[in-house]
Amino acid sequence: MIRKIALSLVLLLAGKTFAQQPVIDSLNHLLAGHSARDTIRLHLLNELSFAYYTVDPAKGVAIATEAIALARELDHPRLLAAAYNNKGTNHWAKGEDSLAMEAGEQALRIHNQSGNRLGAAKALNNLALNYYNLSNFPKALEYHETALHLFTALHHSAGIAHSHTNMGVVYLSLSDYPKALRHFLDGARYWQEDSVAFANTLLNIGLVYKNMREYTKAQQYAQQALDIYVRAGQKQGEANACGNLGTLYSATGDPEAALRYYKRALTLNETIGNKRRIASDLVNMAVVYQETKDLPTARQYLRKGLQLYEQTNDKENTSFTMIKLAEAGDQPEVYLEKALQLATEAGSLQYQSLAWEVKSRAFAKAGKNALALEAYKQHIQLRDSIYNSAKTKEITRQQIQFEYEKKEALLKAAHDKDIALAQARDRQRKTMEVAVLAGILLLSAASATGYLLYKKRKDAELHTRMADTEMKALRAQMNPHFIFNSLNAISSFISNNKPALADDFLVRFSRLIRMILENSEYKEITLSEDLEVLELYMQLERMRLRERFDYVIEVDETVDASNTLIPPLLLQPFVENSIWHGFSGNREGGRIQIRISRQEKELVCIVEDNGHGRTKTHSDHRSLGTQITRARISMLQHADRSGSEVVFTDLPEGLSVTIRLPVHHKF
Repeated sequence: MIRKIALSLVLLLAGKTFAQQPVIDSLNHLLAGHSARDTIRLHLLNELSFAYYTVDPAKGVAIATEAIALARELDHPRLLAAAYNNKGTNHWAKGEDSLAMEAGEQALRIHNQSGNRLGAAKALNNLALNYYNLSNFPKALEYHETALHLFTALHHSAGIAHSHTNMGVVYLSLSDYPKALRHFLDGARYWQEDSVAFANTLLNIGLVYKNMREYTKAQQYAQQALDIYVRAGQKQGEANACGNLGTLYSATGDPEAALRYYKRALTLNETIGNKRRIASDLVNMAVVYQETKDLPTARQYLRKGLQLYEQTNDKENTSFTMIKLAEAGDQPEVYLEKALQLATEAGSLQYQSLAWEVKSRAFAKAGKNALALEAYKQHIQLRDSIYNSAKTKEITRQQIQFEYEKKEALLKAAHDKDIALAQARDRQRKTMEVAVLAGILLLSAASATGYLLYKKRKDAELHTRMADTEMKALRAQMNPHFIFNSLNAISSFISNNKPALADDFLVRFSRLIRMILENSEYKEITLSEDLEVLELYMQLERMRLRERFDYVIEVDETVDASNTLIPPLLLQPFVENSIWHGFSGNREGGRIQIRISRQEKELVCIVEDNGHGRTKTHSDHRSLGTQITRARISMLQHADRSGSEVVFTDLPEGLSVTIRLPVHHKF
């Protein structure tokens, strides 16, 4: 699919969220009836200038300028800072980043001098939006996090929501979808469901699903947001939603719908006067015309978009527009040289790579095969650099996240064990007090009391051993060999120029780790949940071992998997043994069969493979995970007074492991 200009993202500005035409009309009426140059007029000017930023930012700038002059005249620092903040907001809405940052820095300086923490938080939030527009994501996050800290300390709900939403947008641009979604949802909790702010959140959640290629969900969220914007009369939001819907319909192969929404967005953005978004709409429409082979119309829209992007000093998107013009046959040599220069200045490896790819095709078409080959080599080198850099960062991020969550889970397990010990000691102490009293009153009951004490102590010891065993099981579940083998597999996919496989493996791996950590908080989970984790584990190992084995999971119809409870990851160590020892030595054609059935009051789980079996090489080998799992089942046997057991059976080819457990139901 042809690369599109980045979608319009909704970044919320810290302030009131009305910006509706009825409110603007009311403020204008009040302002016309109050000519006195006092703080009342100053408040009205500030409210009105902010209200205009989504409707007519040029008018918003003019009103903010008037407010600045009146605030200086009245020597009112707090309202002067607010006026600068509103001026910056309207410049930002017009795509005038340098002017927006200048006004924002003035507002922040005044707030800091006067000790106004709320004002400083709002100014920091708005400056972060400008850093985002300049693709300085670390600085944008730094400012948003500082603003969030201030808003939280002040218990300012709207500010907290704005900060979470804006941080979600930054993480979305960094392709960190879990963090983006978490921040969007954290922000959504503070909004009413039919508010403009809630629509902004819906639109951004739609973008997360768009980037995950779940287009149906993305369209649903964008359409919900659009409906709210239209009811509220919020033109900029309506334009953003239409632009996003246009890109989604283009991605799903519906050019007519894509153009319809792009044109609607363009009309709205032209009314507002937002140059950057007008240019984005024009170029997006041009790309659709290119895809439908209407090159004259595509060139016309691209030239208009280029003029606007050059006015905003947006080097990255200017570069992309020039590349598309070259692709459309408009002065390819001139535009590709300029595009390469701008992409290099902007630090965009993606557009440098794209420019060299288009150059290669142009040289080949002109019969300059040697130059075409050199250009193609440059394209491949830059493309590989993009994948390696992005995936190396992603692997590092995942590893850091895993280590953090692992430590957190182990600390929780240790804490739970300490609590179990303390509770056991407290119960023992209370029992002893009762025993002493009973001994004084009834000497004849001494022997019975002794037995109770013994039983209580044994129960406490069993409880402690179970807590300790569960903590060891958690460690075993996060087998370091599996973790690092998985990371090496991802690295191998990247090195062998298989980015799609690396992406797929990384998504599955991240999901598996998260599910293991979440399930470790519970003593029992449903059979269906445990089998889902087990299947994900086998999928990853199958990918890593280049499909050297197959597997099948069979659940008898007498077993209600969604209502049957078992300890988490009880079967995984036996499956791991089959993969690591049963199929060792590059053996092909491996097969693992997992069968779940019920026999009266017992749940019977069988893990069977056609591997090496318990050969002399491996007869005495037991993995740490297997040993711990047997210990867990032994604990269950003592705790439930049940016939829980593990039985190993040698097969003519391979090994069968049968685990018997008492049937526990969720309901």
